[in-house]
Amino acid sequence: MLSNISIKNIALIDFIDVNFSDGLNVLTGETGAGKSIIIDSLSFVLGKRADKSLIRYGEDTASVTAVFDNIGENTINLLHEYDIEESSNELIIKRTMTLDGKNTCSVNGQRVTLATLKEVANTLADIYGQHENVTVLNSSNHLNIIDKYGEKRLSLVLNTQESLYKEYKDICSKLSKYGSLKDVNKNIDILEYQINEIENADIKENEEDELINLRHKLNNSQTIISSLNESYNLLNGDNDQNILSLINYSISQLSKVSNYDEKINDIVERLDSSKTELKDIASTIEDIAESSEFNIQEYEQCEQRLALIRSIKRKYGNSVSEINEFLSEIKEQYEFLSEGEEKVKQYEEDKTLLLTKLYDNSKKISVTRQEIAKELSDNILKELKELGMSSCQLYAKFNAAPSLEDFTPSQNGYDEVEFMFSANAGQPAKELSKVISGGELSRFMLAMKKIIANLDGISTMVFDEIDTGISGKIAQIVAQKMADISRDKQVLAITHMPQLASMADYHYLIEKNTEKGKTHTNLLFLNKSAREEEIARLIGGKDYSNFALPHAKEMIEYAENYKKNNI
Repeated sequence: MLSNISIKNIALIDFIDVNFSDGLNVLTGETGAGKSIIIDSLSFVLGKRADKSLIRYGEDTASVTAVFDNIGENTINLLHEYDIEESSNELIIKRTMTLDGKNTCSVNGQRVTLATLKEVANTLADIYGQHENVTVLNSSNHLNIIDKYGEKRLSLVLNTQESLYKEYKDICSKLSKYGSLKDVNKNIDILEYQINEIENADIKENEEDELINLRHKLNNSQTIISSLNESYNLLNGDNDQNILSLINYSISQLSKVSNYDEKINDIVERLDSSKTELKDIASTIEDIAESSEFNIQEYEQCEQRLALIRSIKRKYGNSVSEINEFLSEIKEQYEFLSEGEEKVKQYEEDKTLLLTKLYDNSKKISVTRQEIAKELSDNILKELKELGMSSCQLYAKFNAAPSLEDFTPSQNGYDEVEFMFSANAGQPAKELSKVISGGELSRFMLAMKKIIANLDGISTMVFDEIDTGISGKIAQIVAQKMADISRDKQVLAITHMPQLASMADYHYLIEKNTEKGKTHTNLLFLNKSAREEEIARLIGGKDYSNFALPHAKEMIEYAENYKKNNI
């Protein structure tokens, strides 16, 4: 349940921190006091869409923090799924918004996305406001209402449908990918050509770079040979000015005087040693020069190979790994298609069989849904009769079942549903959206919420002015229904009805005041006497009738007796 909410800089609220309890929590206040702001704030922290206009004028940020106690199994499982730390069966969610539109969300202090926050929040609280009137009037949502009510009974057939539909889509995907029977032979020829072209090319990793280097070398072979020959001539050419000849001459001259100085003899030995190394270098240069002659055939082969590699890359991939990956894929397709007509025929037979299974299971889904819809309609009618609508009619109108030939497979079956409604005896039931009034719709929503309250595992229900179009005796019945719901759920209700306010277990006043030129909205818990005065105001006689306050006390006493004896 929602145990605390802290609101900062939302609209007219600068700061509110209030505790709520289990049971029926009622919020009342003058028109324009800011009741909608409380709902907007709660909707905001629960992940509903909001814009920066909610931020209080003059402030840069707004935030709402909500604390929930005794969280349910669905919430705990979701926390585990997202690796969010669970803290003593307590959950704290916070959302902050800035003027530049940035949102920051956290669950138990851990940063999460808005989508995750909303998913967690959907297991904690359900807000009924005017937007839900639009939802229930939209016939496209009626099937979801029935499925939610009969979730347990539908789970098996819907899971079967989902599994069959996945198989069906897989088969369709394969047939779409490989083509129909008439395309098989053509596709085989194309794939065979591509496979042969890639395999015959037999491109090696880094081969293109090696060929580019070879081409560069061949293109510069004359320069290379010229430099090598010049170096050889300098070392050991056919003249007496080459390096080796000069070293020989130097050795000859030094040998003449080597007997006069041991150092000179050492120099002679070193020169003789270097001569051996230089001869080897000269010989190696000569060999390289002889092997570096320009080979026109080798050059043409290099160019042809480069052209082939680049052609293959343009067609099948930018790298050897991409080409090999493509080759693997088309080999798989070729293997399938090579099996020919029989394989494609088998897939088409499987598709037909799955289509029949989907159709048969859709009929089971529809039969189950119609049983559930009848039960749901009967229960809503029972509640509506207790709410003063004893002559109304309600049933779910299902579309006619299509034939197998006209059946369009879906993971949800073929049903289309619309609630048909009549509020008056002797009047035929028509589309709910066309005939239900505002007051009737409020009672319809209350009846439906009461029925499905224990089906979704949500512990907190919020009602924003459920009393629209309701007064008198019916208002008293509505108050009793809300009290009934609050025995199993925590209920927060914003209302104008004194009947509902008197039924509250905890009563809060939303008030607006002005201080130092600024308007503020506050939320105050009412003690016994303040509560009596507020209910007297709701009755409409506080300021001009001496009977309003006694009447308020009488209503509270009546409500306490009802809760004591009936709940």
